Order: sequence, then C-alpha cells, then structure tokens
Amino acid sequence: MDQKTEIMVALGVAIGVNCIPCFDHLYSKSQEVKLEQAEVRAIVEIATKVKNGASIFMKNTIAEALGDTPAVEQPCCSQSTSSCC
Repeated sequence: MDQKTEIMVALGVAIGVNCIPCFDHLYSKSQEVKLEQAEVRAIVEIATKVKNGASIFMKNTIAEALGDTPAVEQPCCSQSTSSCC
C-alpha cells in the first residue's frame, strides 16, 4: 500500500473512532503527500456515514433486545437489517 492510501485509510479510521489527535496528525501528513481537500472531504463523508450507521444499528439492536420497536431507520441501507452501510 502506498503512503497516500495508508493515510487515507488511517484518516477514515481516526474519524470512525473519534480520535481528534489522530485526525490532526494524519491531516498534517495528508498535506505532505498532496492529498486534495476534496479527497479529505470524501473520506470524512464516508467515515461519518459508516460511524453513524453503526451507531443507529446498535440502537436498533438494543431496542429489539428490549422488546421495543426500532425507532431509527438506517441512513445508508434502510432496506438491510444486517449491515450498517
């Protein structure tokens, strides 16, 4: 894997786990490898979509376990019950 791809993946992971120091460090690195702002925005959008989808899926799973009706529809896969994205 080349350095640019590695940084792109790591940025997505940093966003997914809410690690601000990691994001700040990796964003600096992204500028060193000439990652375009549009690419960073796309990474943020994708990582946020996955993170939010996973959170909603967890809430729905807990609601079902407690005998409640899931109240929140999946943002990225409303027709699927087995995936968050």
